[in-house]
Amino acid sequence: MMITETEVIARFTQLNAQVLEHWIAAGWLKPHRDEKGFLFDDADIARTHLLCDLCYDMELRDEEMTMVLSLIDQLHSTRSLLRAMTAAVHSQPHEIREAILTTVRIHLAPPDSN
Repeated sequence: MMITETEVIARFTQLNAQVLEHWIAAGWLKPHRDEKGFLFDDADIARTHLLCDLCYDMELRDEEMTMVLSLIDQLHSTRSLLRAMTAAVHSQPHEIREAILTTVRIHLAPPDSN
């Protein structure tokens, strides 16, 4: 379900149109746009909630916000990649899965202290 900019602002008591427009201009929010204005989906609403927490509760400045959002986005991408790799491994025959898990365990094992 898509909602308008006015509806987004109504959901977040501290948020105003100027701040929301700043977040969009900064690229921190990327809502859909049509001839009537911006439209926000569930992911945009979740991102707006995060931005409100970072801006109003944690009082991050723009530079800090950019860095934190970049790290969060990288983590999200890494999680997606890990899910895809896990699904690919699970689709392999048992012997291949075991060989992959053995190799992963070897790479994750602490180095010998000898």
